Amino acid sequence: MKYLQVFLFLTICSWSAAQDYPLKKIDALLNEVDSAGPGVIIGVVKDQRLLHSVSRGMANLDYNIPIGTTSNFRLSSTSKQFTAACILHLADKEQLSLEDPLAKFFPEFSPQLGQVTIQQLLNHTSGIRDYMTLMMIQGSRQMDFFNNFIGEDQDIMKLMAQQEELSFESGSMHSYSNTNYWLLGQVVKRITDQSLEAYAQEHIFGPLGMNGTCFAETSGRVIPQRVAGYVSPCPDCERMEYRSQSEVVGDDGVISSIQDLLRWEQEFYQHHVLSDQCWDKMLTKGKLNNGEEVSYASGLIMSDFNGERLVKHSGQNPGFSSEILRFPDHQLSIIVLGNQNWYDVRRYANSVAEIFFPTPPSKPLVPNAPRPIAAHLTSMELEQFYGDYHFLETNEYRTVKKIGTELLYHRNNGPSSKLIPISKTTLIFEDRPHIQLSFSFEKDGTKHIQWDDPTMGKLHASSYEKAQLEDSKKMTYAAKYRSTELNTTIEIGLIENKLVLHILSQQIPLESTVSDEFVAMGMFTLKFERDQGGRILGFRMDAPRAENILFEKT
Repeated sequence: MKYLQVFLFLTICSWSAAQDYPLKKIDALLNEVDSAGPGVIIGVVKDQRLLHSVSRGMANLDYNIPIGTTSNFRLSSTSKQFTAACILHLADKEQLSLEDPLAKFFPEFSPQLGQVTIQQLLNHTSGIRDYMTLMMIQGSRQMDFFNNFIGEDQDIMKLMAQQEELSFESGSMHSYSNTNYWLLGQVVKRITDQSLEAYAQEHIFGPLGMNGTCFAETSGRVIPQRVAGYVSPCPDCERMEYRSQSEVVGDDGVISSIQDLLRWEQEFYQHHVLSDQCWDKMLTKGKLNNGEEVSYASGLIMSDFNGERLVKHSGQNPGFSSEILRFPDHQLSIIVLGNQNWYDVRRYANSVAEIFFPTPPSKPLVPNAPRPIAAHLTSMELEQFYGDYHFLETNEYRTVKKIGTELLYHRNNGPSSKLIPISKTTLIFEDRPHIQLSFSFEKDGTKHIQWDDPTMGKLHASSYEKAQLEDSKKMTYAAKYRSTELNTTIEIGLIENKLVLHILSQQIPLESTVSDEFVAMGMFTLKFERDQGGRILGFRMDAPRAENILFEKT
């Protein structure tokens, strides 16, 4: 009895402490949001109850409907946890094994794709390329913000059946790919003969009483209290409603509200619908073939925030963004939903988390922290940062250089960002001061960068000598190249003595990096291959979330 009294006392104290938090600070975060435009809602769940919610802005501008706790937002990639829940529910009923290879469900797949397991899809260690990137290269997605992927399940399935290779050996690396979770949705359909929407409704959403939540598999269907999404090319530009919503689900597609997501947070602790075993698997980090853990579990990312254990996921689509931060040791969750692309819901979520779990003085600050003081360096001290750099984890090439009086971080054929020195070895971005670039210098002249983003992690780069391509050799690259995996031909041409890549209805300049390697727009890397006689056979393209795509010279 004594121990029970102590437990109740601690529980009451914990709840009282939660109520003592300066919740008005949460409300103040949304002061910058236009109350007459698209907006944001923040929900704080403590001890399985909605402790606090605040919203600002409109769910629909045509009818002046304000955002509230029952407003149904598109969750974008935050939907992935519900796809994972369906798969683990099927595994719990022994209708599949997480070690099942895809060949069991998709006999039309190549041996490379067929050997990928369900577990590797859940953890994003499959090596399967992102269908959005592949279709973008095919030309079905334009390079402006108002055009999203337009396609159907059969388009993606046909594309996957054409894939002979992977970005990397399955299980050897971690790389986020929307195809993984789209395929999981297709697995549900092939096992149960039900759509993912129907299965989730019967086994997840319905039993939990999430009556306003669904996988929106049918474009244009009526969903009560659905929020309209808005896009604009700049924060102060005219807002336009984004009406082109994909019918593809699994990687995306869930529509839900703060009120319904409260029930999902309760299920996280109560396990009324999913078993203890299901939730254990949901929260188990993925493992590579060498035994190394990755932070991605099953539709959820295992992380930490200021020393506190954190389970999270975010999502973004044109017109919508979402973020759920869950602190299981404190039964505290922060849910942020928005319906305009310019509102940074991740910053809002981290700012709320900072109210509950302040940054220790010895730790780097979250993105909304005060800007560090700039250091005054001599021209010689600034010159040590200059150079061309190759990022190991992302295979991206970047340049640090000085133009006029400004030190710039240049993305090859892409935009530049101003850098501010805060010490003799550290730079920050003017527009993102929470990101630090820490430099180290070797005696042989090699330079290294450690990119440190407290919300995203670390990246590493080393300097390299950029290849200088003679004019006479440029023409040898100009030709048409075809990918059988994409059933697509693209062309490299020469305009004003500069190599350009004809892709996405654009002519994108190619910039040489190392020998026989080029980058375009900072997002495409082309690695050329030659025969023994030195003649060009083709190239391998690396694109965001889709690597090792073979294009052969025609």
